[in-house]
Amino acid sequence: METAKQALLWKQQNRPHANCHLFTDSMSSLKAFQKFASKNNLVEDINSLLDGTISLHWVKAHIGVAGNEVADKAAKAASDRKSVDIHLGIPERSLKISIRHLLLREWQDRWKDDNAKGRFTFNIFPEVKTNRCIDNPQLSQVVTNHGLCPYYLKKFNLRECNCRCGEDVDDDILHYIFRCPLLDSQRSLIRPGQSVLQILQDKHRTKEVKSLLSFLFLHQQDIFEQDPEDIS
Repeated sequence: METAKQALLWKQQNRPHANCHLFTDSMSSLKAFQKFASKNNLVEDINSLLDGTISLHWVKAHIGVAGNEVADKAAKAASDRKSVDIHLGIPERSLKISIRHLLLREWQDRWKDDNAKGRFTFNIFPEVKTNRCIDNPQLSQVVTNHGLCPYYLKKFNLRECNCRCGEDVDDDILHYIFRCPLLDSQRSLIRPGQSVLQILQDKHRTKEVKSLLSFLFLHQQDIFEQDPEDIS
């Protein structure tokens, strides 16, 4: 494709108004030029140089077409040269992809740091992804352990309370999802031993966990009890 671009640039500079015919044995290149919205910067550059004075043609390779054979010999001769007289540079899209990969690698390295925040979430999602988005408030609680539970309320000095069931010293969000007997009536699909990821990957379990945490919010006065030390 670069040879086509160079030929079109020469025409633009030296024969801007002359009619010309551009022959190539690359059918894939011709098809790429026909795309309405190409994701290739080189194709975009070539399309910007095409106008009504230029006709594109495909020729079959290696059948003795004089011009095509000469072009092949010139390309092979250029590959043996010790110096490069045309510097192609880095395509914009290639640069963006490279930067994206570097940013993802840096993000992943920071996310793997044991001293970083978010270790609860890391244990669920150890691999960073740009297409992962959790915008539901109940599911956000599930993957962060930040929400309506004694563990979170006490950690941030919002409320001194415990779960009335008394079966778990942590009283975190997982306690209410999997173990708290006060919410047994709200569980039909979720069982102890399942992982948070298994719940998120199943639409029926996801629906159930959202319903379960909504029930917890509505009945928190019956499920939470104030810490006895705080009362005294």
